[in-house]
Amino acid sequence: MTEIVEILALLVVGALVGSEFAVAAFVRPILGRLPDDAFWAARGDGAGLLGKVMPFWYLTSFALLVAVGVVADSQRWLIGVGAGVMVAVVLLSVLVLVPINNKIAAWRTPDDVSRALAARWDRLHWLRVVMLAVIYVLLVIGVVNA
Repeated sequence: MTEIVEILALLVVGALVGSEFAVAAFVRPILGRLPDDAFWAARGDGAGLLGKVMPFWYLTSFALLVAVGVVADSQRWLIGVGAGVMVAVVLLSVLVLVPINNKIAAWRTPDDVSRALAARWDRLHWLRVVMLAVIYVLLVIGVVNA
């Protein structure tokens, strides 16, 4: 049972990190080179879609981190630190990134919101990516050294 929970956590959290990295490193820069109308449409649609999907992925990742922490024989503290960082990621997301994302999702014309707001979201998203990578490293070390 322990191995199954650990593998699920590694897969789900790893995929989350990879997805968020891909958004930060590839998708956003590509969108940033689009003309204004296409930029607004793509950012707005992407914000709306990901805003619906990502909360479930984050909740599942957090639940799996907690589950690994419960079943871990050793290195439980590493998993606990990872779960704590995930709480910080969720707080950053809910308190800062989601309000920006909601403005982006509601874009209808270029006059509604500036590219500066999108750039702010992008910078803060990189912080989230780094925090998620730290979580994944803690999880891997905790599972491998268990």
